[in-house]
Amino acid sequence: MKKLFTCVLLVALCLTAQGQQPNEKLRQLEGYLRQQGYNIKHTQSNSRGKEGVRHTYQAFIAENTFAPSFVEAPSEEVRQMVLSKHDSINAQRMKKLGQAIDSIRITFALLGKQASESYMYEYHKEDVDTIKYSLAFRQDDDTLLATRIKNNVYFSNAREVASFDYQKSYNTNNKGYSMLGSYVHWCDEPNGITYDEMKPFDIAAFETLIQPALKPVKKLKGVKTYPVYWRHDKGFNDETVNGNLSHKTTRNSMYGDNSHTGLTTGTYYFIPAQYEKEANDLYKQLDSLTLDYITRHPEQPYEYDFTKRIPVLNPGDLLHGVSYEDSDEYFLKWTRDDAGFHILLLTSKGELWMPRDWRKLKSYINGKLIYRSEK
Repeated sequence: MKKLFTCVLLVALCLTAQGQQPNEKLRQLEGYLRQQGYNIKHTQSNSRGKEGVRHTYQAFIAENTFAPSFVEAPSEEVRQMVLSKHDSINAQRMKKLGQAIDSIRITFALLGKQASESYMYEYHKEDVDTIKYSLAFRQDDDTLLATRIKNNVYFSNAREVASFDYQKSYNTNNKGYSMLGSYVHWCDEPNGITYDEMKPFDIAAFETLIQPALKPVKKLKGVKTYPVYWRHDKGFNDETVNGNLSHKTTRNSMYGDNSHTGLTTGTYYFIPAQYEKEANDLYKQLDSLTLDYITRHPEQPYEYDFTKRIPVLNPGDLLHGVSYEDSDEYFLKWTRDDAGFHILLLTSKGELWMPRDWRKLKSYINGKLIYRSEK
């Protein structure tokens, strides 16, 4: 498989990347990593204050060879059988990891010939590995501004950048090796709209678009919807309630004549765990509707974030309608836990403070928690 992929890359990379779409060869690499089971996280945003959309693709590679722990093995034979199975699984994982790293190495080496600037650093000694790659394509004829910190290189004015950072080290406590890799690729794509030409995110229009997708799910037995009301007023000391918050954003706002006030309202949807298929289908449908909406409305500032897997425990933003000229902000959040799936459609005036017990709350007002009385 590795040889086949190498040949495909050699042929494909003979072509010169043109235009300002994300580099086709890097996208092919990301497709290969996805096929090998690595999650590729895709985000895009047009809210950076300059013309265009920034696409970002990220993959995290994490493996280890930690020895299995035994509380009490019934016999030495069982213990050896478990160790043998563990070694077999480790060998398969290490093979997949090696193929992924080789594919990344080939891509960066060959694209380095086309890039405006490229850096490749590797250090190997015994069983310790360090890899740091980076490459950049400049914007038109601009001179790239690069900063080098030890063996890392950062670009501040490129059109497109890709980097890979990998470290393998021995963990004494777990008696095995830890391998951590981070791949990041971003590209700025012009859309012809300047920041001054943008308009506030249209919350009403977006929610009207997605309501038909939510309607069938609300009819499932056990699915519940609750109103959201989280408020912190002028003069409320936020330092006293940090233990009650799971998330807090800070931004300048004119709401309530105070830069740290906020009112968040909306709807919370709970889908029991038994409806996993329906929840995953809804997640994909809402993603499709979201991507369609932001594509048709490039004048509205947003941050879009999609992974194939619904975030676990902590809510993640599928969509963030970013404030423009102090307009309201909008959040479409998803998460899952043992109980089921949770969707939050939130409108926030000022700062968003998310209470730690948001799943159970009727309201949060200046640190006072009022819980729902479930029947």
